[in-house]
Amino acid sequence: MTPTTCAARANAPETKARSTHAVGEAVWNRVWKHQPSNAKDEALLGRELASHRWRVVVDRVLSSFGTFQGLRTIELGAGRGDLSVLFAQRGADVTLLDCNESALSAAKKRFAGLGLDARFVKGDLTNERAAQPNQFDVSLSAGVIEHFKGADRTTVIRTHREVLAPGGMTIISVPNAWCVPYRLWKAYLGLRGWWPYGMEIPYSKGEITQRARDAGFDRVETHGLHLLQSVGDHWVKRLTNKSPRWANRSCMLDRWMGSILLMIGWIHHKET
Repeated sequence: MTPTTCAARANAPETKARSTHAVGEAVWNRVWKHQPSNAKDEALLGRELASHRWRVVVDRVLSSFGTFQGLRTIELGAGRGDLSVLFAQRGADVTLLDCNESALSAAKKRFAGLGLDARFVKGDLTNERAAQPNQFDVSLSAGVIEHFKGADRTTVIRTHREVLAPGGMTIISVPNAWCVPYRLWKAYLGLRGWWPYGMEIPYSKGEITQRARDAGFDRVETHGLHLLQSVGDHWVKRLTNKSPRWANRSCMLDRWMGSILLMIGWIHHKET
């Protein structure tokens, strides 16, 4: 999932914008240089299918539209298109947008290998025109908007709204600022110089919910998920080289300390 940090900020000096562009490109070119094997990719998709996040997504999509079949979806900052793969497998008409050529190339290869159709667009998450406004039933991103700061954090959420047709729905997944295992893991990697993803500012539930309302969503809900997955992946697996069986279970602390926040926003049908 690549954030479009390669976008030049309109209010930044030209030299600073070029520097930001170069740093962002270098980070994400390095991330997308290494691709998982087919077996590992299959395992990653299988894990997502079994996750609480995907169960919530399926429930909200079916309650809103009744089916995945024929839904027009766009994944913003798509990277390899993890969520778009699952939507496409259920019959959605998917588009992937990213500003990074390496990410789009990896996504094209992945979709071709799975026998899935998609459209691939090179574009900037901060540019609503590039993202094709008012055309999609569902917009989505996972692990993207935490790589922006300041007012841009509302701008990129607004882009998710602007691409929607009336009655559309947005799905955004971000790291949770209140997930202690994730914060400790990130701090540890940062201190060792091993953190691979550049600037990453996690959200609190209050921040992402308020920014979504400021971006113009008529209805917003935010879920905390996957605390045990963070403990298992970030610490137990690192120490034992094995992912514990309990890592995919839900727990009562997910609501507050889950490793991810899943924000779902809707816009109403326009009155005629």
